[in-house]
Amino acid sequence: MILIMTAKNGVKRQPTVINCRRRRNIMLKVEINRLRSEKKSGVTLIEIAVAVCIVGIISGAIYLVFDRQTNQANIDSRSSQYYLDLGMFTETFYNDLAMTKAVCPNDNGVSLLVNPDGNPGSITYSLQGNTIGREFRGIEKVFRFTNPNRNGSPLIFRVEEINP
Repeated sequence: MILIMTAKNGVKRQPTVINCRRRRNIMLKVEINRLRSEKKSGVTLIEIAVAVCIVGIISGAIYLVFDRQTNQANIDSRSSQYYLDLGMFTETFYNDLAMTKAVCPNDNGVSLLVNPDGNPGSITYSLQGNTIGREFRGIEKVFRFTNPNRNGSPLIFRVEEINP
């Protein structure tokens, strides 16, 4: 490749080494500026790390709210079950006492001798830990009485004596 340069007066002359170096430096500067000015596409490692941190913080907050709501729902469920069992036990026990002809205490509870519908039988109430079991004609119902706000808490009330 031969470069022909013309002077201002129109005379042709051969390029000098200095002119070639200047031209090459100018072209390099233009190329460097072009590369710097181009918008780079992609994501840096720092941007990814920041996004992961933000997602982690939001996930942690959501998990805490979910955990609290789950605990509250469990407490509400236990409270509902406690009061449902208490109401059912009270109503059943008073109905059984109304039919009772005799009371026979035993080691862990009491047996009520009843005569419903002319058919004699016995209703046995037994106290086992935090539960009161009722058995009549082979059908057993268990009433659980614990503190609804704590798992495994002791029996809230205890039947000491039954007088029909």
